[in-house]
Formats: sequence, C-alpha cells, structure tokens
Amino acid sequence: MKRILWIVFCLFLTLGNISAQGIEFFHGTYDAALQKAKFERKQIFVDVYTSWCGPCKKMSTDVFTQKEVGEFYNSKFICLKLDAEKELEHAFFQNYQASAYPSFFWLDANGNLLDSRVGFIEAGKFIQLGKDAEKSNLYVLLEEGKRRWNNGERSLDLVKTYVLGSLKKVHPQKVKECLLDYFSTLSDQQLIMKDNYLLMREFMYELEDNVVCRSLMMYSNVYQTYENGYDFWINMYRLLVRTGSILRNDFAKYEAHKHIIKNASFDCSEMFLEILDMEKLLFQKDFKKGVPMMLELVEKYENTHPYLCSQFYYTLIIAGFFDKTVKNKELIDSVLILGQKALKNTPSKETLLYLAAAYAKKNNYQKAYELMASEPFFPAPILSTALYPYLHLSAIHNDYLNK
Repeated sequence: MKRILWIVFCLFLTLGNISAQGIEFFHGTYDAALQKAKFERKQIFVDVYTSWCGPCKKMSTDVFTQKEVGEFYNSKFICLKLDAEKELEHAFFQNYQASAYPSFFWLDANGNLLDSRVGFIEAGKFIQLGKDAEKSNLYVLLEEGKRRWNNGERSLDLVKTYVLGSLKKVHPQKVKECLLDYFSTLSDQQLIMKDNYLLMREFMYELEDNVVCRSLMMYSNVYQTYENGYDFWINMYRLLVRTGSILRNDFAKYEAHKHIIKNASFDCSEMFLEILDMEKLLFQKDFKKGVPMMLELVEKYENTHPYLCSQFYYTLIIAGFFDKTVKNKELIDSVLILGQKALKNTPSKETLLYLAAAYAKKNNYQKAYELMASEPFFPAPILSTALYPYLHLSAIHNDYLNK
C-alpha cells in the first residue's frame, strides 16, 4: 500500500512540474481576468483556437508547453484560451474577432489591444512578440487613425497605417468597407498608381460591381505592367473565370457574374465570357463540345494571352477529364496538343507534369517518364498535391513515405 501511495505521490509531483513548465491558462470570466491583471500588474494574452485547427494543436503541444515560454508569459500576462466555436458568448468576443486560427491577442489590463497575430509561431518569436506587445501603443494609434478617418482624411498613408494597420488587427471585418470608401474618392490618375493597384489585389477573390473590380478591368493594361510575367492575367482569370465557374449551378448568381464582365469597360470581356461558356461545358463533362471549343479559344487568343493554355489544362484536371472513363482518342490527342502549348508558353514544373499526364493518358509512359526526369531543371510553380487524385495516377509515394 505504501508503495502505491509513493507512486501516486511521485506521479502528482511529475504532473505538477510538467504543467508548471508551460503557460498556465486562467479559466475564469473575462471581467475576472481583467481584475486579476490589474491586481497583479500584468497584461492579458488570449489564444483563440478551434478543435479542428492543426496549427492550434501544434501551438498547444509544441510551444505553450515549453519552460521558457511559460516562465515569460506566466510572469507577464494573465493567459486565456478560448474556443472560437464553443465559447462565442464569452465577453472577449464582444470587442475582438479572430480572422483566422489560431489568433493571438495581447491586451493591457483595461482590455485595450496591444497587438495580434495569426498562425503558428515558433517559441522564440512568440516570446519576442509578447515583449514587443508590452511596449505597444496600438490602441493609441487606433484612436488617432479613427479620428483622422472620421474627419474625412482619405490619404494612402492613413489607409496603410490605420485601415491595414491598427483597424485590421482590431476590426478586420471593417477593412473592406473602408478600402472601398477610399477608392471611391480617387481620380482616374490615382486609381492607376501602383500603390493603389497593390491594395486592389486584396479584392481579386470575388467579382463584385464595385469601384475596385471595375478598375481592375478598365485599367488592366496598366496594372499588368506592375506584375511579373503573366501573374496579373492569371489572377484575373481566377477572379473572372474560376469564381464564376463556382456559381455555374446557381443561374441568377452566374448570370449576374457574367453581366458585370459584359458591362465593364474591358477589352477582354468577350474573351472571358467565351471562356466561361467553355468551362461550363467542361464541368458538365461535355468534353466532346468543350475540348474543341477550348482549342478554338487557344487559336484565337494564344498570341496575346499565352497563359491560357495552362489555365485551361488546370480546368480539365479538376473537371475530371483524366477520369478512366474518358477514352476518346481524338480528345486525348487534343489535350496532348494543349499540354505541349502550355509547356512551351509557360514552362514550369507544373506544365511539365501536365504534358507528362497527357502522354500517360495516351498510354505512352516512356515519354511521360522522359519528361518527368527533366523536372529538376524547370522552375516553380509545381502542381498542388490536392490535384493529384484528379490525375488518377498511382500514388507510389505511399509505399515509401507513409510508414
């Protein structure tokens, strides 16, 4: 019996030492945390997480448990850990919202924001961020920026320091509205400035009938000079075509999307509308109509928009062309031609794989092997691993890497 008690006692001491080595999280109310911070002359740190977030779990197991992290944060902060989904009623969320997970907030004892960050952070940097937060005056900058904004100032400097600086950290949901307000005050000459275009890139994820999307189309020939290679046009393809294709099964939204393109002052409206029609055929798996139309568009626009070949190929993959049920030799030959053009126009590891996949689809595995043997000599980008299942190739890496 004494031996059992001794083992339990040692285990208790061990567990106590382990918990003491890392951050000790406070489990009371938000008001109690504020009072405790004032009483102990500390500040507040809040970790906002979700149960399904991988980086959140990694922070909990690899960073929060470290002795040095615990020693610093326990001595300087009252630390809270909040589940963004299960604790929505927590008083903290009345003032602050997470834009991604994990989100970290450093506050003073009055609840004023000192700093915030998102994503996994290594232990050393995590400690340094806490030290920097102790000396932060973010809430002062927020109030000063808010005062200038409410007084009607709409300068590029204020957008960078206030809207994309302090406001984005505290109220990220308000940033879009403020940016649209700012752009609405600009002249045509100001809209085509590079600094303003760089701000517009934040809007290249959803097509809307607003000043930014209209400007992106109206001044496309200017904006494309600010990017490397075909990066601008590839982003426009994603904005105008990919986001539109997602809406293809919702007639009203899909037509509204096309209406914005059609009515914009845009030299390429016709081209992108034709591409939308072609992509719709591909996603309906009507490859007999879609693939010939695709080659017609390549013939029509390749000289001025050579990046189209690789974008079309990407669509073919996610639309299911490489499914084993597709056996039409003429269609496969056409896709082989597209792959050759894609590699020639935009050589990369990705387009090299496109062509190799076309040869594999044609059962010419020797040629596919020859192409992939040259992969180290080609530049990025490389095809996302998320697309590999759509190619229906044997995943032999599982035999070697997943033990």
